[in-house]
Amino acid sequence: MPSSSKLVNTSDVFELRLVHYLGEHDATSPFVVACETHVTEANAPSLLRTILEHKPALDTLFHKSKFPTDFDSSEDGIHAFSLLCVLLDRVEDGSELQEIIKVLVQAVEDYTSDEVKNSDLVEKKMKMLCALYNLRSEAREKCWILGRIFTVCVSGGNDECTLSLLPGRNSTLGTLLEKNNLETLLVQLDEGGELQQSDKRALYATASDVVGKVADLCRRKEMEKEASAADEAKQLLLLKMLSTYDTVADVDEVATDAAKHVAVGAVCFPFSLFNEQRCIMSLPPVLALEKDPETKSLFALLSIFQQGKLEDFQSFQESNPDALDKYSISSTSAKRHMRLLSLCSLATEHEEIPYDAIAKTLQVNEDDVESWVIDAVSSGLLSAKMDQLEKVVLVERCVVRKFGIEQWKILQKRVDLWKKNVRNVLEGLKQSQAGVGI
Repeated sequence: MPSSSKLVNTSDVFELRLVHYLGEHDATSPFVVACETHVTEANAPSLLRTILEHKPALDTLFHKSKFPTDFDSSEDGIHAFSLLCVLLDRVEDGSELQEIIKVLVQAVEDYTSDEVKNSDLVEKKMKMLCALYNLRSEAREKCWILGRIFTVCVSGGNDECTLSLLPGRNSTLGTLLEKNNLETLLVQLDEGGELQQSDKRALYATASDVVGKVADLCRRKEMEKEASAADEAKQLLLLKMLSTYDTVADVDEVATDAAKHVAVGAVCFPFSLFNEQRCIMSLPPVLALEKDPETKSLFALLSIFQQGKLEDFQSFQESNPDALDKYSISSTSAKRHMRLLSLCSLATEHEEIPYDAIAKTLQVNEDDVESWVIDAVSSGLLSAKMDQLEKVVLVERCVVRKFGIEQWKILQKRVDLWKKNVRNVLEGLKQSQAGVGI
């Protein structure tokens, strides 16, 4: 394997200081002797492997050294680890570099100790991996390391560390998992076009998994509001993960499981991510659900929630009586959601809707129409006024569930009407001006 001649170019002493620090200043120990040989030979890969395979050296990284050091006593292990990360730049063979980075990260993740409090151990692991992330510049490396940081954050049994991933927690990682922030970061990392779809997919999958664990912890602590926020963040991350698949032929088992979860989420919570979920039916892993007999009914249900009405949902229930229970979907909640979605569809077709038309579409009493309109307005689905005397709902704005050729025709009619009204106003102004001139 080629070794790097750059190892001692920057400093002829820091490697030896690092070795003696990790060897507890025992100059005659086989570990120190072997490391000094690697330093002399300018063999960075062998030096790194020797250090990472020596358990006492790792103990020193995670514990305070028994001897005075040149490092800050409170952060000496982090500083020493950072120097190990610097040595990575001197590994010239690309494949060997990737292997050593994985060994380095694995050593940090797997380290255990009875002498360090679990909370302190998790914190130190996080600091080490964050140092590695900041010291690396290659996009694919940073993408992978970030995923490992997420994993360590939730796998150490430290509840406070896990909750730091909660969206809205006002923490660096929690903020990163909010809305489209992770996607924005990936765009910034990928300025050189190095990231592959598989890299993004793996990170989104890891992020969605850890946010799911955050949601579980919140429920155990009876933090229902926070659990709902985590569920919403997981749904959005899974949608982004599924968008990395270009064709149905690319869909694997992981994508299928994620697609099922996303489909169920879109049925159970159709309003919280309404705009983000409108593209769900075009995602290859979701389309693949229709081809599998096991998930064909779920695809049909999702399709109804995306563009169907209450009567379609009722027909589905008659044809698939066990489908909702199979996916733990509440029949009562699903029916309520379908009524609201049916009202949205009705509102996109008509600017003025009689109460009796709404009652018929929603299959409710006319006396209940106003409460359903208020519910739709409070859910952010539409903006409308109710004329109680004329018993008509005046639609001002409504979310669009689908936008196809029929919706284009409706839009064209409205634009034509608007143009006609404008022409009438202009004609009236001309006539008025002519009258004044006479």
